[in-house]
Amino acid sequence: MANASSKKIAAANKQTLANLQKGFVIVNAVYFLWRIVYHWNSFTFSQFFLYITTGGLTFMFYRLLISSGTPTFGADGSLISCGEDLNSEGLTAYMFDIIYVTWFVHITTAFISSKFWLVYLVIPAYAAYKLVPMAMSYFGKGGSNASEETKSEGPSKRQAKLEKRQNKGQVKYSR
Repeated sequence: MANASSKKIAAANKQTLANLQKGFVIVNAVYFLWRIVYHWNSFTFSQFFLYITTGGLTFMFYRLLISSGTPTFGADGSLISCGEDLNSEGLTAYMFDIIYVTWFVHITTAFISSKFWLVYLVIPAYAAYKLVPMAMSYFGKGGSNASEETKSEGPSKRQAKLEKRQNKGQVKYSR
């Protein structure tokens, strides 16, 4: 049972990479055959440029995922390294998201309308959604402003609890 977790990660990575390869081939074959071959007369230079750019970006992410997620085996068949976990969060998940958005855009622009290239605006919008609050907290709220706000609000919840406990047993007389 040694390296059971590593073997599971290696098997999951292998399956994920196989699915990624199938999807990559199918989507690009469908786009090429339907949009470029069958509808050649409506295929413009701008669509060619967008397809090559987005296809190149997707291929770059695909190769990066393959290089980081491929397990390494020894000469005797033993697992040396399971590779990076492709089901992890972070940049790996974002690369998969960009690949899936690219596939969606390629299929919809091939069959429905060229206006679906605008769906790519979702990627920088999401990046701004994630980065702007982080930048605002770094530049705007961090530093001296946060300490001034806590001073003006009065005692913290913890301090108020401690004062309440201290005053609980005492009797206060007022006139």
